Amino acid sequence: MTRHILSLLLVLAVLSSCGPKNGVSGKKVPLKKERKSAPARLTNLLEPEESLRLALGQDIPVKLEYPDSVSVDSVQVFLGGSLIYTLLVNTGFPEGGPVEARIPSGKQGTGRLGLRMRIFFEGGGTENQSRQLTFLSDQEPEVYDYTLVNEYPHDVEAYTQGLQYVDGWLYEGTGNYGTSSLRKVHLESGQVEKIRHMGPSLFGEGITVMGERIYQLTYKSQVGFIFDKTTFEEIQKVYYQNKEGWGLTHNGEELIMSDGTNVLYFLDPELFTINRQIEVYNDKGRVESLNELEYINGKIWANRYYTDEIVIIDPETGKVEGRMDLKGILKTGDRKSGTDVLNGIAWDGKGERLFVTGKFWPKLFEIRPTSRPK
Repeated sequence: MTRHILSLLLVLAVLSSCGPKNGVSGKKVPLKKERKSAPARLTNLLEPEESLRLALGQDIPVKLEYPDSVSVDSVQVFLGGSLIYTLLVNTGFPEGGPVEARIPSGKQGTGRLGLRMRIFFEGGGTENQSRQLTFLSDQEPEVYDYTLVNEYPHDVEAYTQGLQYVDGWLYEGTGNYGTSSLRKVHLESGQVEKIRHMGPSLFGEGITVMGERIYQLTYKSQVGFIFDKTTFEEIQKVYYQNKEGWGLTHNGEELIMSDGTNVLYFLDPELFTINRQIEVYNDKGRVESLNELEYINGKIWANRYYTDEIVIIDPETGKVEGRMDLKGILKTGDRKSGTDVLNGIAWDGKGERLFVTGKFWPKLFEIRPTSRPK
């Protein structure tokens, strides 16, 4: 009897040793791993301050401190991922720091750029410090007035999204669901010579004529269209990464696109891939709501949505070089209940004529910019 009891206890002991752990039936409970804390930095970056705003061309202030027990050999300074400067600490700075210098910022454009400093210690080892910088325009925009040269009729049913003057004709893109279209318009009479309607699910946006092709964006569908300039027949559909399409123009080689922010995108005209982009700033900050675009004599002219302002942008740097306020160009008596905002810029390069209009406006205006006396 005793032998049987001992055998039974031995079997139970073996089964217990092979059973589930931690009191959880059929499951193994993972052990908690201790989270390793990030090692403390040896250096302290005092300057530049977080989110520092600088004018283009302005030097970047650098002040780096570290304890006497640490020896720094050199510091590499990167701006926007590019190495712009190397500080050799032990050849020009007192031992033990701090390292103080003013770093030339180079010829980058306006907008936000990441600054990274890679610190090399004597005997090996490195450490990184980083900041976000914003570069503003280094000039106050020139302010232009305008002289009214002529007035032409404009279709009040046209919710103007894009406008361009080519070979004696106006090409116009209109928006809204169910009424979006591409048009060829007679300037003097405002008569629509040719029209192509978009499907009811598409909201038309900016257009541009480049060679024998017309490009047209849509608002939120992330699809654009390429049409034959003469027949308006569809040549190709193109898709783009931007969440929204707004204005469109070109510089002869690339399409230039806005999306309602302060960013302009330079696109490959065949693939619609982004070659590069610029952030648009004046001397005070970002210039938002960029809408309809026109490329005039090497500069980008842009309507700002919900304003009567046109800004003139350097396509290389992104800085706003000029601005023109068209408030009051459409008289109160010409405004109806549905009349919307200023939107539409067209340039006659041969005749050096500038045309502007708006959404549901009854008139299109020829104007001549004039410098405002300072």
